[in-house]
Amino acid sequence: MIIARGRFTPGPPHVLRGGFTIRDEGGSLLFETSTDFYFDGSPAPGFGFHTGVPASASDPVLRANMAITHFLDLPGDVVEVRGLHAGPIPPAIDIGAYDTLVLWCYAVPFVLGHGTLERP
Repeated sequence: MIIARGRFTPGPPHVLRGGFTIRDEGGSLLFETSTDFYFDGSPAPGFGFHTGVPASASDPVLRANMAITHFLDLPGDVVEVRGLHAGPIPPAIDIGAYDTLVLWCYAVPFVLGHGTLERP
């Protein structure tokens, strides 16, 4: 059952497009990017959750949220990333407490992009 979905908005100067879906698979949450997902790359990209549109990588609340909700790293080394990427969201993360998915650079704290969690 789909519990959230959304479309990505890039963080300047990056190119990011596509969407994502979060499904409840019998009590476990599964995250998937869309097949048209594209990201131009970063040294260490990964996903986390936040509340509101992430404005500045120096925001201490954003940094804390990225640390405690970190899941699903994408290929690093500044390579293009395309297509479907999927992985579990750890049960310790209460996604009900957040309304935004953030693509974050974990090597150099930076907002690579984000998407609002649209819940059915």
